[in-house]
Amino acid sequence: MQKKTKTRLSISLFGLLMIIPLFLTHSYLSLAALAAAFIHELAHIAVARAVGVELSRLRLDIFGASLMMSGELSSYKKEAAVAIAGPLSNLLLFALLLPFSSEENEYLALFMGASLFLGLLNLLPIKDLDGGRVLFCTLASRFSLDTAQTVLRVLSFLTIFSLWSLSVYLILRLGASLSLFVFSSALFCKTFLSGSEGF
Repeated sequence: MQKKTKTRLSISLFGLLMIIPLFLTHSYLSLAALAAAFIHELAHIAVARAVGVELSRLRLDIFGASLMMSGELSSYKKEAAVAIAGPLSNLLLFALLLPFSSEENEYLALFMGASLFLGLLNLLPIKDLDGGRVLFCTLASRFSLDTAQTVLRVLSFLTIFSLWSLSVYLILRLGASLSLFVFSSALFCKTFLSGSEGF
């Protein structure tokens, strides 16, 4: 009988600095974002268990949570299923709650907005995001590993550069969107200057 691997929790300094304000501010937007992220990661975990993938670590960092697998996945199809589960759960939840939304229910609107944003953001074709993992699995199952890695690297660069350029434009034109500038700059560093992997 194979011994089950326990999933460990680790929090980076930046992850801790991101989480503390969520609990100190008591803002509904922070709680909505936290709930949407929880559902996102729960969907990854549920699908991973369903396809027989063991998870070794849940890591919280500046970009939220990422799940690390124990060992290798047996197929690209399983990896893509685990990766797409998070964003799809957010988008499905948004669609299911849409008929119940109204101007009076501000809390539901914030939760729906956070779910939609998280789902769409994670579908971007960037290496360390779910959309990048799905794209990589799709390409790697049809072409060579080198081709899949090269295409994903180029698309990651173009997408992050586009986000960064948009943030610079918005800062210069409107004096706003510093958070998008910081996010895209940090995402560039994480994607191209570190070897992190996870869902």
